[in-house]
Amino acid sequence: MSALGGKGQSPASWRTFSLQAEAGSAASLLSKNNPPEVPVQDLPPAAVKNAEAEPLQPHGSGGSAYTLATDPQASTLQKVSAAAGTSNQEAKSSKATRVVYLTFDDGPSAVTPRVLQILQEQGVKATFFVLGEQAASRPELVNAIWEQGHAIGNHTYNHNYHDLYSGFTEFWRQIKQTEETVRGITGVRPQLVRAPGGTFGHFDNTYFYLLKQAGYEVMDWTVDSGDSSRRGVPAAEILQHSVADLDSRSVVLLLHDGSGHEQSAKALPAIIERYKAAGYEFGLLNAQSEPVQFRVSAQAAALQRVKPSKAWISANIVPNAELFAPGKPLALEVGRLETILKPGEYNLRNGQYFVPLRTAVERLGGQVGWDTATRSGLVSWNGRTVTVNSKKQQMEVVQPDGAVELKTAEIQLIGSSLWVSLRDLLEATGHPPLAASVNVEERRVKAL
Repeated sequence: MSALGGKGQSPASWRTFSLQAEAGSAASLLSKNNPPEVPVQDLPPAAVKNAEAEPLQPHGSGGSAYTLATDPQASTLQKVSAAAGTSNQEAKSSKATRVVYLTFDDGPSAVTPRVLQILQEQGVKATFFVLGEQAASRPELVNAIWEQGHAIGNHTYNHNYHDLYSGFTEFWRQIKQTEETVRGITGVRPQLVRAPGGTFGHFDNTYFYLLKQAGYEVMDWTVDSGDSSRRGVPAAEILQHSVADLDSRSVVLLLHDGSGHEQSAKALPAIIERYKAAGYEFGLLNAQSEPVQFRVSAQAAALQRVKPSKAWISANIVPNAELFAPGKPLALEVGRLETILKPGEYNLRNGQYFVPLRTAVERLGGQVGWDTATRSGLVSWNGRTVTVNSKKQQMEVVQPDGAVELKTAEIQLIGSSLWVSLRDLLEATGHPPLAASVNVEERRVKAL
């Protein structure tokens, strides 16, 4: 399969790609086991920006930023020594800025719309760690989360502790299954991972190390709202736990928007109000955020799980990191025109380039309209009129001589944008691709 999606024989210069995600069957969603209580803890001083700022700079890769006390029975968090060299001016600036990261686990569910409504009314962004099983059954809510500008993290597929912590390969299978579910809805792969129940007592060093090597960032929390400590926790109690410490410079607050958490949504306006009154800004987590990770407990370390083989790691972990590596621009050389799509302005999946219809066509001199009734894009380019129909997964091509041709095509409606296979688009508009190449600096497609 070429990067243009062609089948069969391809020119020798065409580069092939194959990064396949593991698939797995869905297991039934079991009732949640309660994680061990984790008290509030300050984060180490580091530059923190609010939700409207640019992404935080990557941190060093030398292990967890936070750890639990060395006593296996202890439940307090302690800091790992911070990197040296922070100037007094930076330290003062860091101290002056206080940020809370609202995070929601186990959704989406019937509770999620109310949570989204409150966040929108309050002008606040949050991070949603979704379950793949729930995302697959409620894709419209995942899309709503994404369209409203919130961050999406990976919370595995079915939340089944027995399966997830029986060995790393099962945890990996569920992470990839959820990742593909979210990517199919939003077009983006979540890099943030939150372990059901948290990592304490569940993760050993293998889990932490291989997920990091594969390009993911594991994120626990610093404050537990207690909304999942038992069934029916009242909103007043959730509020009390959520704002028990308003002195920390940075807070990662654990909440839930899964089924049965109506009281969490009820408490949310007051939680936001209290943090605002205390001078906190509201931030979005991303893969460059300073990680909050619990230490490996003696219990988890003693389980002696079977580690994945070197061959398995080579086939799965190593290539997976490329999915999140800094991307290369895609140069489109069509006829006498050329345009550059930056990383993020195109996708490469299953050996095919996918591009946003309007961006690609208009930059190359064509025009694109939108038919709301049929959810179709109307392309006028190179003397042809092409209707790109997302419902029927087809392109209707009207040739310059009036002849009509129907072509099956892979078309996705991501947010409010139509994304199409680059090969399908070029062929339908009379610009058949001639060659595709990749070098150190760029990817390039030449078309007639």
